[in-house]
Amino acid sequence: MLLGYRLDALRARVRARWLGLLGLAVGAGAQVHPGVRLRHGEGCAIGERSILYRGVQILATAGGRFRIGRDSHLAPGGYLLVGAQQLLIGDDVAIGPGLMLFCESNDVQGAGLFRQQYRRAEVRIGSNVFIGARVTVLPGSVIEDRVAVAAHAVVSGRLASGWLYGGAPARALRRLGGAEGLSA
Repeated sequence: MLLGYRLDALRARVRARWLGLLGLAVGAGAQVHPGVRLRHGEGCAIGERSILYRGVQILATAGGRFRIGRDSHLAPGGYLLVGAQQLLIGDDVAIGPGLMLFCESNDVQGAGLFRQQYRRAEVRIGSNVFIGARVTVLPGSVIEDRVAVAAHAVVSGRLASGWLYGGAPARALRRLGGAEGLSA
């Protein structure tokens, strides 16, 4: 293993422990790399051996909470706006670079100024989920267990277990393969 990588991982584990002292629940072996920006309060947690890579931002304000399960990772450049809502990410979740996830976002459904209209809702991501690069997840979305989301998809609503989704809006493209993982 490369020495540079080992040093990065060590620094990330130390940073995670430091965040634990500041009130974030941090599981054993979790890593928070330099350049990660977290705004959190009570009830926020990062699971065992989970990794937040450089440039990830998770903003939970005004009582908002997030929980990231064990053995999950968020690749560089993810932006997760939790606000006063709740974000739940299960175990064994792999999230590609550039994720845009919103528990709160502007809404264009009513009359009046769009900048004054908001949609606010919890977002839930199950376990054993793969989310590709530059995916957008909108308020109220539920991604069930064992789902794959293709790069650049826009997720709104519920994605049922056992499917590969893609497109804008995301739609089922094909059934996933057997227990061994995705079939090519």
